[in-house]
Amino acid sequence: MRKLILIAAISQLILLAGCRKDLIDYFNGGSGNKKYTVNFRIGGLNHNVGEPNVGFQTEPIQNYITQLSIVVYDVSTGAEVARQVQSAGDVNYGQISFSLPSRNYNFVAVGSNTVFNLNRLYEAPGAAPLALPYAEAYMQWAYSAPYEGEKNYRTTDTFMAKATSNITGNKTVDLIMQRQIGAIEVSFTDAPQFIAELRGEMTALRFDSGIPQFGVTHRPFFTTNTTTDGPLKLKILATNGTLWLDVDPPGVNPIPVTIPVQKNKTTKVTGSLLTGQFTFTFQ
Repeated sequence: MRKLILIAAISQLILLAGCRKDLIDYFNGGSGNKKYTVNFRIGGLNHNVGEPNVGFQTEPIQNYITQLSIVVYDVSTGAEVARQVQSAGDVNYGQISFSLPSRNYNFVAVGSNTVFNLNRLYEAPGAAPLALPYAEAYMQWAYSAPYEGEKNYRTTDTFMAKATSNITGNKTVDLIMQRQIGAIEVSFTDAPQFIAELRGEMTALRFDSGIPQFGVTHRPFFTTNTTTDGPLKLKILATNGTLWLDVDPPGVNPIPVTIPVQKNKTTKVTGSLLTGQFTFTFQ
């Protein structure tokens, strides 16, 4: 009988201790006490502009993006809590997890085929990343130096996903990546050869709004021969307005062409350059 009473007493003590820790975790918001594992399923990736970003891809993630970053923000304060950055070739690339206390979080995932930084205009040796709040945070193509001429065209396929989740236990959060770039295809019936100067492209993407920002400061030139190379094809991050091409065919002054660009769509530009009669189609 005494053994039974002793066992019952020990059981009650264990139960009370567990309840006490749960109460401490509750009143302290889990800070410094109980933490939970948050894993992610990355979906929505595909190869072609225009495809819907739905479901979960069957190929390895490195077939779509060569860098993946996930940043965690506290919903109540907007402050950054944690971040992880992976590159293709890393062990377990695409498998990211965090240990987080009970709280409501914004999770932001960004992936691209161009190396990018988080909250940094350029990558200075030894510089610490800036922990900006969610309302100001962004990604930007990585530049090796602060010189203006370094900020050139580097746009490749780029995706972003956002999710808000209240973490009260171990959880897997689905992040369906949405393509953030558009594309242009340009050809003219009366100018099979031309040089095009790109104006209006951006280098960074805001997390909260998804609006591109920070324009390129060195306008890139592209040489094309549409009779042999096909249309001039470029991926474009500046999808919140219009883009400009100064098209320079042989023996003619440059002619400006204004091109609307939309996320996950290809703007096809055809027509007569010399008469300024263009046709725009979206695919």
